[in-house]
Amino acid sequence: MKMNKVILSGILGSLLISGSVSFAAEPFLGKTPQVLCAYMKDLGIPGSDKYREQGSGEWSCGSTRKKLPQGEPAAASDLQYRVFGSETRPRKQILELRMRSDRQPQGVLKVFSRYVDVLLEKTLGAGITKDMYQAIMAPVDGEWRMDSHVLQLRKLRSKGSVYDLRFTVEALPLE
Repeated sequence: MKMNKVILSGILGSLLISGSVSFAAEPFLGKTPQVLCAYMKDLGIPGSDKYREQGSGEWSCGSTRKKLPQGEPAAASDLQYRVFGSETRPRKQILELRMRSDRQPQGVLKVFSRYVDVLLEKTLGAGITKDMYQAIMAPVDGEWRMDSHVLQLRKLRSKGSVYDLRFTVEALPLE
């Protein structure tokens, strides 16, 4: 009886380990490009969720720019969402914030962090970490790894002290 429990627990442990490894290795938790493209509607960002060939074997979908709520000096800021990959496999998601003012951007950065949080929850089943939130609010570049994905925040200069923030979720190549 005791031997059967040991064997059974070993088999169950092997199944759990092998199941979690293949699950973690699957880019974007196995979601298709079309599902990722539909997130722009879920996020309230207007645009075409049609995933199309762009030439050279690259496929993508993208939103138009969504203006963020008024009330801050940086209120003319907006968001854009894009997905890139092959015809059947997504490779990268980008959520980009275009800042239009460098005065009191904290409200806009908080809104952006909430969009990043929702996107990560939908895409990877995990929310924004404290380090990511702090990098967005600073705003400073950052890089993190979640399962088989690299997450990056890049501060891009646009004009003078006005900048763009680009949050990227990219699947690592399958081994």
